[in-house]
Amino acid sequence: MSQSQEFLTKIIKEAGEILKKHFANPQYTVTEKSGVDFTTQADTETDAFIRKAILSEYPHAILLTEETAQTNQDYSELRKAKQLFIIDPLDGTTNFKHGVPHFAISIAEIANGQPITSVIYKPVTDELVIAEKDKEGATKNGITINVSNTQNLREAVIACDWPWDLGKRHFVPEWLSKLHPKVRQIKIMGSAVSDLVSLASGTIDVYIHACLKPWDEAAASLIVEKAGGKITTSTGEKWDIFKPDILASNGTLHDKILELINS
Repeated sequence: MSQSQEFLTKIIKEAGEILKKHFANPQYTVTEKSGVDFTTQADTETDAFIRKAILSEYPHAILLTEETAQTNQDYSELRKAKQLFIIDPLDGTTNFKHGVPHFAISIAEIANGQPITSVIYKPVTDELVIAEKDKEGATKNGITINVSNTQNLREAVIACDWPWDLGKRHFVPEWLSKLHPKVRQIKIMGSAVSDLVSLASGTIDVYIHACLKPWDEAAASLIVEKAGGKITTSTGEKWDIFKPDILASNGTLHDKILELINS
């Protein structure tokens, strides 16, 4: 484990204690955002803790977090940053607010637009998932994880979710109308980070979304790829962490899903 990953592992577990405290005693404040989105005191407290911890260790680093990002910011301007940390202090806030433990903290260290260290933590289930660019594989609690070997569409389990950008929501029923007659199951579980970890762990086969943000994708994308998965845009174009639409799969199903949703 690199020094950076060791440090990020330490602070993400400490941040998890903040979320567990609020999850067990939901007396936190809730703040409405644009559209139907919202945030909570748990999000902002965890975000502030992580930012302070990282800047104390890496004072010259650039931070991009869900809670401090500017509306309509052009995140691609960060592609050339030498040391960028992309943070989601609580992915799955709706689940969190409703007492559903399917949520996660995500931290990625980025250099020149590429994730080099990824750490994701699911506090309630105590699952720590990590990957590094220069090392083989991804692990969950120290055990190597791999994507599924599902090859047939009729056996495929797919996850997706509704974008917070209301203008992009029409993609979901359009995709589902093409997918549902061909696949075994379609899930909407409310946490892109957690769902991408599920893909990397082999418990789902495909994940698709029309409008994610860099903090939803950055850490999880490296973990998926190190676990043997494949990622493109929903139209099959080359993907990177600053592109909002994503199709991630176990690899063997990728072209079949692309053909279906773009037919």
